[in-house]
Amino acid sequence: MTPALPTDAIRTCIANNDFDGAHALLVEHENALRATFDTGTDAEKSCRESWLQLLAAQRGLIDELRAARDDAARSLERLGRDSRAVKAYLQDAG
Repeated sequence: MTPALPTDAIRTCIANNDFDGAHALLVEHENALRATFDTGTDAEKSCRESWLQLLAAQRGLIDELRAARDDAARSLERLGRDSRAVKAYLQDAG
């Protein structure tokens, strides 16, 4: 049986900025998929359309994870710039 992609759990991790957790879930799913190719039936291995849909869903979640991670990095960068600006202002004012 093809393992189900834990979409909701991955999105929950992304929403909570738990990028390592989301990545771990994706890796765990990938490992389960690889195991399916080792132990799955010929019918499971040869269902091309299902595999392509699953691949598209995985790629979509990876894109969501990447976008959220990039947004968080930009926010941290902005916070650092703002913090430096406040420090410079306070030094000039003091």
